[in-house]
Amino acid sequence: MGLSMPIAKPQLFNTPLEAGVRALLILDAFAPQAFDLATVALLDYYIVHTSDAGGPPSLHPEINARAGEYFVRRHLVEEGLLLMARASLVEQVFTGSGIAFRAHETATAMIDLFGSAYNRRLAEAAQWLSREAIDQGIDSFIQGLKNGLERWSHEIVGREADNV
Repeated sequence: MGLSMPIAKPQLFNTPLEAGVRALLILDAFAPQAFDLATVALLDYYIVHTSDAGGPPSLHPEINARAGEYFVRRHLVEEGLLLMARASLVEQVFTGSGIAFRAHETATAMIDLFGSAYNRRLAEAAQWLSREAIDQGIDSFIQGLKNGLERWSHEIVGREADNV
């Protein structure tokens, strides 16, 4: 009679795997564009908070600390990108300003295997972000997203000061 160990359930949320899947969806939607870590992290925030960018309803609920959520995600997104690179789904490219990431040619085939309703909604959100970037011009679009985070950050600090 052997000893049995309890099997731990895998953690799926707030992991490099989850962040890597979102990054893969983003990079595939923007292919063949390559983005640095900061831009992927920014788009990672907006893929689940599309209404904050004037888009369709967000997948995740709105929270007051939006800017804080963005800054907390950055490290997780980096780990997720590196995980996807090890799986040959994301390529690291070297640019004049540093390392950037883009979807590998196998990314779309892998994304087609994701079947959950949540992942389909993520893919739709990534496509929406990509279309908006094309319509507005990518640099202008990214700058607008950054400005939105800065604005929310200042609004939150102002509200907290009022409550003191």
